[in-house]
Amino acid sequence: MKNTLNPNRKEATLFTRTFNQKLRENFNPKAIAEEDKDIEAFQSHFILRQEDNISDKNGNVIWNIQTQHYIQEDYPDSVNSYLWRNAKEGMISGVAELVTGKVYITTGISVAPIGYIKSANGWIIQDTGSSVEDAEVSLNLLEKAIGETVRGHIKAIIISHTHHDHFGGTEAFLNYEDDPEKIPIYAPVGYEKSMTNDNLSTGIAMARRVQYQAGIFLPRDDKGYVSMGLSNTPYIPGRISSVFPNELIEQNKTLALDGIEVDFILTPDTETEAHMVTYFRNYHTLYLADDAVGTIHNTYTMRGAQVRDANYWGQILYKLYLDYGEDAEVIFAGHGIPLWKTPERPDKLKRFLLDNAAAYKFTSDQALLLANKGYTLNEIGNAIEIPESISRTWYTRAHYGNYTFNARGAYQRYLGFYDGNPVHLLPLPEKELAEKFIEYAGSFEKVLEHAKQDYENGEYQWVATVTNHLVFSNPQNLEARYLCADALEQLGYQAESALWRNAYLSAAIELRNPEINKKRNFDAMANKDYIAYVSSGLLLNHLGINFDGYRAEIAAVSDADAAPPEYLSGNFFRLQSIAA
Repeated sequence: MKNTLNPNRKEATLFTRTFNQKLRENFNPKAIAEEDKDIEAFQSHFILRQEDNISDKNGNVIWNIQTQHYIQEDYPDSVNSYLWRNAKEGMISGVAELVTGKVYITTGISVAPIGYIKSANGWIIQDTGSSVEDAEVSLNLLEKAIGETVRGHIKAIIISHTHHDHFGGTEAFLNYEDDPEKIPIYAPVGYEKSMTNDNLSTGIAMARRVQYQAGIFLPRDDKGYVSMGLSNTPYIPGRISSVFPNELIEQNKTLALDGIEVDFILTPDTETEAHMVTYFRNYHTLYLADDAVGTIHNTYTMRGAQVRDANYWGQILYKLYLDYGEDAEVIFAGHGIPLWKTPERPDKLKRFLLDNAAAYKFTSDQALLLANKGYTLNEIGNAIEIPESISRTWYTRAHYGNYTFNARGAYQRYLGFYDGNPVHLLPLPEKELAEKFIEYAGSFEKVLEHAKQDYENGEYQWVATVTNHLVFSNPQNLEARYLCADALEQLGYQAESALWRNAYLSAAIELRNPEINKKRNFDAMANKDYIAYVSSGLLLNHLGINFDGYRAEIAAVSDADAAPPEYLSGNFFRLQSIAA
């Protein structure tokens, strides 16, 4: 049936239906069976399941659990079959007991789980959720599950890294303490600088990208949002608190926290510039934060960040395997499900650490091997092949991160964005390139007709590429917009990475609704609580990013009183250099 160009969402085409069906037909039965065992083990540790709506303290429903019940259905044609399995597993929420009477997590409430470790006289909190409201819901569930008051009995808080889903709820755990300033809050060295880089420097640009990768504006159904690839959590409107740590871990060490021996292991420049994992010796429990999360992670992230060193990331995981693989009995992480060592599966945790180490290091090594053979950045993204021994394992599949992204990230980290071709020293802007492309092709209409035919042939990436030129050339042409949207939509239906799916489908919505962004609020990733804690030097750096130097130059030249004479004479920077 020929595609009709209109602003409506489309069904999966025959090509997409066949693509997703073949994925199911080619599932590795051993890998699927292992995944099922891990999920069953996780479910068996729940002591309270969150199966009802979530309400705020005034009784107002802030999360209607029915809105994602469609994920319980059988495999739809419009979702990658691996991603659908991941989405269904992400619906498990509530309180899980990791070590009997000693270690608990709440999961499926915030994007990241909150860990509760029983100490001699109270509780140690491992990461605090996305917001104050998330943390309050988590506390309510835990106290209900264990029949014990946790509020007012916090002995220490540990924050693994500088992403707000791991520190945003900190204030909630201090609000009930008699002397909150005396509660030690541990975090890795470089925390302030790392947080500035993660949240302020490019906050506005990141906020826009996050809207795409998180699918914030997508409808909740099988043609829209199904997952973040990490978990399916309710969106609980809330405030991000930024209570800064008062104890920085500057080197690997073991500390006694209210009777609990805790190993602090720094893993900088993995998920964030400042990052650490923890091992609770008394309970043989290893917390990996975001260094291994039940899916391959991003070493280059779509929202934008400095490229992480995948080779080093792999080395970190291998060292954790050597140091804790034998002793650990439970592993939980900043996302994904916990895993246990059992008599039936004594090597489960060791394999988990080794598999993840291999996934990161192999990708980096292979990307650089291809680079040394002359492959360019984009060629590497298409040429990289991940062995089935790595990619078939559910916790190293590309539900969140993406191997092609990570391979290109390795190239960029070592060689930069320039591919060695002088033609690409200063590529043309998108609009100028688009107009020349159409001129050479013959006409706008001719390109559009070719693109329509290629869509019918299932060549969705090519159609998206070509119609992207058409849209940049003439944004008002609805046929071009609709065709580009339709192609991106099918790519989204096929994508295993939830972030890629969300980005494809978010772009399709905006292409079909040119005026939609006028009704949306594009907020920066800054929060008021955080600004108050930033040092003056970092704050001035941030202000410099928001200072339009070109306009200042024009103003200074046009108004002699606005600039020192040395500047106007061209000697200002020479004098500064001499003084330095």
